[in-house]
Amino acid sequence: MNPDLLILCATFSEISHFLDLCPGNSKQLTKTGQTIISGKIGHKSYDLMITGPGAFNAAHALTVYLEKSSPTLILQTGIAGVFKETGLNIGDVSIATQEQYIHTGIQTNSLETAPLPFDLIKANPLSRKGIYPFEQNRVDQTHEALSQKLLTQTIPITKGPFITVSLITSSFEQASQLYSVFSPVMEAMEGAASAHIAALYTIPMIEIRSASNFVGERDSSKWDIDLAAKQLGLVCAYL
Repeated sequence: MNPDLLILCATFSEISHFLDLCPGNSKQLTKTGQTIISGKIGHKSYDLMITGPGAFNAAHALTVYLEKSSPTLILQTGIAGVFKETGLNIGDVSIATQEQYIHTGIQTNSLETAPLPFDLIKANPLSRKGIYPFEQNRVDQTHEALSQKLLTQTIPITKGPFITVSLITSSFEQASQLYSVFSPVMEAMEGAASAHIAALYTIPMIEIRSASNFVGERDSSKWDIDLAAKQLGLVCAYL
């Protein structure tokens, strides 16, 4: 049976608070060990897939899933680093307007790459720079609906571009350089990979993340993963 929603998350801990609110009723493992939890919220069904961290794990897990099922919508979620320049704080939530895998393209003297001489997705020239826009109406409607739902929860929710990286940014200086080039809200490691696969299978996708740390902060004692996961659990349940 095809679910209404497929939720993708890199690790169980990031989505554990959602499962406390909306526990699944069945669990299965893929041949390569990814966990799929199935459940319902009211009349809506969901599958939740723990993909493992990073772009390669996300792309593999989603491909395995979509070869057998066709959800109505894909939600990529999880915790992320937020850029200080946005004015957002740890625990705040954002919806991606687009994803960009910043290590795609031809190297230049800047952090920004030049486009590849070929499409990575047929007839999609933005894929030459690893850019994957999300449907604007869906983003706007989701943002408006969640903003109304979260008024009493004091969870700020914004929207803006995200970047996907394979190297975690390790200093505020590097973070500032990234922000000056890409103006992203959040940095994570899976979104662009999932967006690429979703585009290949022509299934709509949104991405919502909660900030666990500031990009460039390598002192993990200053991170708040539990707060980010709690905020995320509420948002996913409302969605």
